[in-house]
Amino acid sequence: MLYCERHEMHNCADCAPPASRAGAPADGWSDWPPASIIIHSSGLAHLPGCQHIIPSDIRPPVYGWVPAPSSGAWRRLAPSLPLRATEGNTGRTAVSRCKSCDATQ
Repeated sequence: MLYCERHEMHNCADCAPPASRAGAPADGWSDWPPASIIIHSSGLAHLPGCQHIIPSDIRPPVYGWVPAPSSGAWRRLAPSLPLRATEGNTGRTAVSRCKSCDATQ
């Protein structure tokens, strides 16, 4: 049974690994863990699948990321509780969420 850290639930259909999504098109996001949080140099956090970024562009120095954030990290993200990248450019810190990504939550 898979646990979704983003939605804090088991077997989340929205965050199932791409291989298990029947007929899902290859969009470049298949290498990203569904719960990842991607951090842009602007301090804005994105989720895998965000239409604002291209997966092949996600690399240092512009981006950092957290492939396995703690449970509820996306919801807690705020200027008073920033999230620091653990991979890529580890100097990146997210202080706000992408509004498009947040709307899908």
